[in-house]
Amino acid sequence: MKIAALQLSLEKSQKEIKNYLEIAHSQKVKLILFGEYFFGSFFKTLEQTKKSQLVSKIETQNKNLIALSNEYPMIFVSPILEIVGTKIYKSIAIINKGKALKYRAQRLMPYEHWNEARFFANTLPKLIKTPPIFNAGGFKFSVLFGYELHFDEFWLKFKQNNVDCVLLASASTFDSSLRWRNIIKMRAFLNSSYILRANRIGQYQDAITQTLWNFYGDSLLANPNGEIDDCLGDREELLIVTLDKKYLKEIKECWKFR
Repeated sequence: MKIAALQLSLEKSQKEIKNYLEIAHSQKVKLILFGEYFFGSFFKTLEQTKKSQLVSKIETQNKNLIALSNEYPMIFVSPILEIVGTKIYKSIAIINKGKALKYRAQRLMPYEHWNEARFFANTLPKLIKTPPIFNAGGFKFSVLFGYELHFDEFWLKFKQNNVDCVLLASASTFDSSLRWRNIIKMRAFLNSSYILRANRIGQYQDAITQTLWNFYGDSLLANPNGEIDDCLGDREELLIVTLDKKYLKEIKECWKFR
């Protein structure tokens, strides 16, 4: 089964996105993953904008995403922002033929320089619930936000439910590339599962501190043996990879982790 990760900077036009979707469709890709804050502004920009001004923009972005999914026979897995009244939720939408299943993040960054927990209305339960699991091409998929990668509870849920591939949407920055690679490889190995990660590229400069946030890309596919099958650099690219049922079965039987 062919799946893909789209690595772009923020605020791309529909035409630019369509160019990559056309390529993915021509290569018979069945599922495509987008990175965090791809369809909309980066978190720091959201944080500095009045919520009343965000509502119409977010609603338009979500409608455009649904419209795109109606044009291409692929499953779209994309982080989105949900509007409910005056509240904003951080979510992932799993979209197939215009119909969306949504997962709201259960763990949000609480740091002073990046405080999603304070900004978004998501409920952060003490006991983590299993993210949505869906079948496609004979594989079991689930979804996860980048920050949630670090919590063991999610991976126990994935193992208990025999998830074959975790779709990881991230917006990783600063000098964290090596750490992220090591964690992803470890998670893939211990769960005998694939992990497809979509990260973003580009830069954001904090107007107050003048700190430069560099998003370095490195979207990748980690295989169930804890190795990187393929990856992107730090430029705008589309990663197309193949999941192998036979190889997955061999790894499960070899290590017997699940």
